[in-house]
Amino acid sequence: MRKLSVAALFMAVTLCTSVHTAELKESFSLGLNYAWKSYSGDFGGIEAWAKQGVASDPATFEAEINDMAENGVDVIRWWVWPEFWNDAVTFDENGSPNALGQQAIDDALKALELVDNAGMRVMFCIFSFDGFRPTRERFGITMTGYHDIVVDNNKRAALMSNVVRPLIAALADSPHADALHSWDVINEPEWAMTGANKYGGAAFEPNSELEPITHDQMETFIGDTIKIMREETPDVPVTIGNAAVKWLDAWKETDIDFYQPHIYDWVNAYWPYSSSPAELGFGDKPMMMGEYPAEGLSDADHTTMLESWFSNGYVGALAWDYRITHAPTETEEEKDVHRREYLAEIKAFSEANSISSRSANVETSEPSEPAAARVLPLSKPNRPVIELGEEE
Repeated sequence: MRKLSVAALFMAVTLCTSVHTAELKESFSLGLNYAWKSYSGDFGGIEAWAKQGVASDPATFEAEINDMAENGVDVIRWWVWPEFWNDAVTFDENGSPNALGQQAIDDALKALELVDNAGMRVMFCIFSFDGFRPTRERFGITMTGYHDIVVDNNKRAALMSNVVRPLIAALADSPHADALHSWDVINEPEWAMTGANKYGGAAFEPNSELEPITHDQMETFIGDTIKIMREETPDVPVTIGNAAVKWLDAWKETDIDFYQPHIYDWVNAYWPYSSSPAELGFGDKPMMMGEYPAEGLSDADHTTMLESWFSNGYVGALAWDYRITHAPTETEEEKDVHRREYLAEIKAFSEANSISSRSANVETSEPSEPAAARVLPLSKPNRPVIELGEEE
């Protein structure tokens, strides 16, 4: 496959995939999950907890974003509303979403501006399985669960028109819209699903603390969200943050541009990190590793994983995570020691492989053969294929 010309690769893949105007710009998207500074509060704020959104505290966010950019990160995956805790997403007396508060839009626009100014791109992850926890009152705020909104046609329509569309449309109109790498509709939806896989794959095993929904219901929710993304931002690729290759077939009929599975040791035991997308049975669309432990897997360190994905034709890898949210018992000093290690490894890999976030828009040296074979053929028909290193 790596010996194919870019034009030949384009023709081969477009025969078996639907195409859109969306086209990823990078030869290899290298980066980190941000994933939040304040969980659920970065885009809307949480006044009751004194948590500020991006626009209210830009200097803090800017410092962290610049730190990533200076250390080889070219793409960040940033969660928007993993749960509805923030002040900008509110509900009427029937539990139907009201119009999105301006604070969330201001926060998103500022986030995009900061990422663009740093020379990076951002994958905004709109929802997460976490939001399927039941509605509850805790620590002075109401935490509204997704379940009743998603399964009710009218409430789901209100979520799309009152919340999702205003956010997507505002970002599409931003002068910094070129910094949009992609949309991730929802993080690991499989954990909030129950019952059979409608395409014959592994059945779903929901987390016990969630209010799960069926495959059909999740597919409808995802489809409604993607429809808006296509309408407002036809040039921005769309993906789903898949919990594991175990369930990747659940999304083969969904209108996404690239697969984005996640891997940890429990996944690696059955679907090894060293496998190519084709070996995993998913060679019909590009594949990016959307989450992986930067500390390494039990049988591979950080750099070994990156080298494997780069050479096996993946289109990117995003480590978990900049703020080290998975180690709550560590002090900030201990976290920063680990953060410096992650960033040093990312920077070294970026420099060794000449990876650049804006590789389609800036002059670069002649790409290596694996990078040339990794150009993503997601253009609409008759649009010229962009060779790496050429200006669009």
